[in-house]
Amino acid sequence: MIKYVFLNSGILSIPLQTLSLFVRSAFLDEDGSGLTTNPVSNHSSEIKMTTGLSSIDLIPDIELMPLPINAMDLTLEENLALYPKIGLFTILATLLQAKSRGTVRLASSNPLDRPVVDFNYLSDPSDITLARKAIRLSLKLGETMKAAGFPLLRNLSYPEELHKLDIENGNTVEMDKFIRQQTRSTFHYSCSCRMAPRDDEVSPGVVDDELRVYGVQNLRVCDTSVFPEIISSHTQAPAVMVAERCADFIKTRA
Repeated sequence: MIKYVFLNSGILSIPLQTLSLFVRSAFLDEDGSGLTTNPVSNHSSEIKMTTGLSSIDLIPDIELMPLPINAMDLTLEENLALYPKIGLFTILATLLQAKSRGTVRLASSNPLDRPVVDFNYLSDPSDITLARKAIRLSLKLGETMKAAGFPLLRNLSYPEELHKLDIENGNTVEMDKFIRQQTRSTFHYSCSCRMAPRDDEVSPGVVDDELRVYGVQNLRVCDTSVFPEIISSHTQAPAVMVAERCADFIKTRA
């Protein structure tokens, strides 16, 4: 604390997250460990760009977040018991364009009751496939870091012997088990009050294009829940954008 306050140095001066790596899975090899020279489009009906891919194929669907901490869901006591006196480094592999969809429902007519939330993680099989690619790319990045001289000793959450089984035999049982055990939210919730037409066939909207709730007068929703689709990045800046736009709507109406 003294180093930070008086010298602006020390461990407290280090940001928790200094960078993010954004990747489009179409540009990865089948095993997710490197770049391919023949990217495959998943949206053949879209208008193609000069790269041979559609615009939607260029949107990142994987984010790797290097963190100088243990990012697993452990209490401080559990962390100290499992990994005493050892420095930890985590690559948080994130699916930016998950296809699985959950629900938020009323628990009762009492407005003070918490809603019933079902995230429905990994209900779409394509999310498992994408998660495998994200983990394999993370492992490859870890190997590259070790080869470059970073003092990484061993993989803790996903041991190298399991990774070898996956690579050599194409056996994804252990990796899929790891994915299902470790999947969690990054707390950037969105799209539960989706901006869309009320009669949208895919997912009926809750608010119109001026953030007004259908069927309720003088009520607007102003946060990331109004996003029509999940964005491929963090939600802070877009949330500010929604707030500023909502303020304009209110001032214009006044």
